[in-house]
Amino acid sequence: MAAEDLPSQFDVVILGTGNVDIIISNLQCFCKIMLNTNSLMYSRGALVDLLIKSNVSRYAEFKNIGRILTCRNGKVEQVPCSRADVFASKQLTVVEKRMLMKFLTFCLDFEQHPEEYQDYTEKPFREFLKNKKLTENLQDFILHSIAMVTQQTLMEEGLKATQHFLRCLGRYGNTPFLFPLYGLGEIPQCFCRMCAVFGGIYCLRHSVQCLVVDKASNKVKAVIDTRGQKISCSHFVVEDSYIRDEQRQSTAYRQISRAVLITDRSVLPSDSDQQISLVTIPPLESSAPAVRMVELCSSSMTCMPGTYLVHLTCSSSGTAQEDLAPVVSELFHVSTIPGEETSVGAEERSKPAVLWVMYFNMRDTSALDSSSYSLPSNVHVCTGPDGSLGSDCSIKLAESVFHHILPDEEFCPPAPNPEDIIYDGDGPQAEGPGFDESVNTEAEEEGAAHEKSPSTEPAEMDSVADTTPSSEE
Repeated sequence: MAAEDLPSQFDVVILGTGNVDIIISNLQCFCKIMLNTNSLMYSRGALVDLLIKSNVSRYAEFKNIGRILTCRNGKVEQVPCSRADVFASKQLTVVEKRMLMKFLTFCLDFEQHPEEYQDYTEKPFREFLKNKKLTENLQDFILHSIAMVTQQTLMEEGLKATQHFLRCLGRYGNTPFLFPLYGLGEIPQCFCRMCAVFGGIYCLRHSVQCLVVDKASNKVKAVIDTRGQKISCSHFVVEDSYIRDEQRQSTAYRQISRAVLITDRSVLPSDSDQQISLVTIPPLESSAPAVRMVELCSSSMTCMPGTYLVHLTCSSSGTAQEDLAPVVSELFHVSTIPGEETSVGAEERSKPAVLWVMYFNMRDTSALDSSSYSLPSNVHVCTGPDGSLGSDCSIKLAESVFHHILPDEEFCPPAPNPEDIIYDGDGPQAEGPGFDESVNTEAEEEGAAHEKSPSTEPAEMDSVADTTPSSEE
């Protein structure tokens, strides 16, 4: 839509780039651009549940994360996380396999056995693992690659993280994770498409210049866009990065260190070169952060054939290059001189070559709340990307903002199938029974007891590439 054709009145104006903003845009909205992140999707996480419930999953395809890897003593190896993986593993002794299976079985319903952990409620998860007589090998697997927590994480949080990981196994594949084809940017676009079906308007490369605030009510009445048009609105939703510093309270932001690489092959070659891998890298030094790496193959539609797209993320203790360059050097061959590859040793030749690399830091605003800002009462601030692997924080925030705007409405209700939607002058309506359809009320009520409506009963996502979802228990 051309800028001069924009209406002058909206219910909600949204200025933002992330998942939270776009999920909220199932309202009528006005938005800027999309943002891609390096997260994954837990198969039983809040995002997948929302995609199924809202029928938004129809707009995307997904690929399984084929492997969970770890790096120990400079060697990349596969983490056994399912029962089949544990018993097939050559990295574990028979005794370790039994110990690991016993502990994972306990984690599935640990709430039923409080006597096992009640003395460790205020102690680190690592200390609890030691008490269970697990070997250092198993402790590293559980802490960094299954629970994916830090050395300082408390016992209960570590058990819950392990339990969540285990409950996500087997729903769509052998690991707990999914990844959307073409990248995480597809998820915001899915919600954009759903919003557009119901009249939402998106303006790319079009931003908000200033707000018109009523001093008496301390509410935003309108926004002025960069072309000078005044657009009235009842609510304004904005992503944190658009807020000026003088409108923030004194807040210490956490920082995330990121690196993005293009490489020529996988860190752990296998028979199939089309696997997406999640790699967990324990701290190389006691003061260094743990690093999470996602390696994407070309079948994920994020990079060219013959290359891999690699994302590395960790909490910042310095600049991104200071935090992540040692890990990159440990796992990859980084050439700074043309033709250097011919003179490197056998060890370096065995590593994937880095074709391109970029380091950068990002601000993590996920811990902020509305009290951190001096803004009108109908301005709702969304956080940007954070360092977590899943999207649960984004979903919770989107639902919270939605209910502030529409307290009596259901959050992301199931959308009707496209063929059931007809339009009149006022907006979309569900199509009623045709001329030749039965209108016998009793018969319809009887049939309703035996048949569920596809527009109201969430269905499983059926577009997971290279896998058939297992049936629900």
